[in-house]
Amino acid sequence: MKSDDITVNGVRIGCADAKEDPDIRTIELPSGARAEVRKGHGRDLMRAQRAAAGGDASAVIFALVAEVARVDGRKLVYEDVLEMELADVMALQAEVIGENFDRPPLRASQALFNPDSRSKS
Repeated sequence: MKSDDITVNGVRIGCADAKEDPDIRTIELPSGARAEVRKGHGRDLMRAQRAAAGGDASAVIFALVAEVARVDGRKLVYEDVLEMELADVMALQAEVIGENFDRPPLRASQALFNPDSRSKS
């Protein structure tokens, strides 16, 4: 087993370069810092919910950012995200949440409805 194959809590360790991993995106934050955001998993959301225990939904998003992002090669904790500049936080939230950042995902009944699929009599 190569060291690149070892993961801890879903995070690949020993990876020589994040650019080689398709599950990690690198972005430049408005402050000029460099952030690496990895693909999230259910366990990341569960840990974020625990970190934000008793907090509202927005607190979970901050904790989720901390779970899946590194800034300038440094792992974040929830409190780090709270202290970041707003523009950086917004950029990281948009990267982590992606398309669902502006609106919630469709309910299953909405996603399956297609007005062009009406049967013709």
